[in-house]
Amino acid sequence: GINAEYGDMSMEQSVCEGDYSGLETIMKGIVKEKQPFQRLVMTKEELLEMFKYNEFKVRIINNKITTPTTTVYRCGPLIDLCRGPHVRNTGKIKALKVTKNSATYWEGNSEAESLQRIYGISFPDTKQMKEWKVFQEEAAKRDHRKIGLQQELFFFNELSAGSCFWLPKGAIIFNTLVNWIQEEYHKRGFTEVVTPNMYNTKLWEKSGHWQHYALNKKVRNAQLAQYNFIFV
Repeated sequence: GINAEYGDMSMEQSVCEGDYSGLETIMKGIVKEKQPFQRLVMTKEELLEMFKYNEFKVRIINNKITTPTTTVYRCGPLIDLCRGPHVRNTGKIKALKVTKNSATYWEGNSEAESLQRIYGISFPDTKQMKEWKVFQEEAAKRDHRKIGLQQELFFFNELSAGSCFWLPKGAIIFNTLVNWIQEEYHKRGFTEVVTPNMYNTKLWEKSGHWQHYALNKKVRNAQLAQYNFIFV
């Protein structure tokens, strides 16, 4: 199958799972039209004029394009910067699915604009899509977060969103792993340091974790309002 792809967009409202079916309907309509992909070579000046309505495209053109000309691809009414190559036309896609969405920052910079990101995947035949779905279902069954709860290794609570509370059985595994890692460190001549358990939120904004784990927004805001810190 074709690797999963994503697209970023700047918009006031947030994308939600309820939007997926509508997006897929639009995509299937584009597939049905068998829109061809056309490779075009354009100058930097032409591109700046074409994309002057889009500040993000203008940034890419000014900062990333260092040659007199570069390529864009036309597909139906859409023209976008791309090196290519592509399939001959959209009709080559036989199965597709919107898989998830998230928030992100422009070029991963927490000081830049917040964007909406939508992920999708497509395949050249329906059989591959079915195989992919089965794989996803099997992977979900093996999700360590579910297995850990079932085996009473740990549990989660909103008091520390994203970090688990280790139960006795889980603590045995945790400490066994820590001891093993420390032994391996010593064998290899490494020394250890101990870092804080609490950091200013700026660290997580810089790493990208803050915007990625947007599901815990209420918990985050409550923590920020009182301390402006987050536990890890």
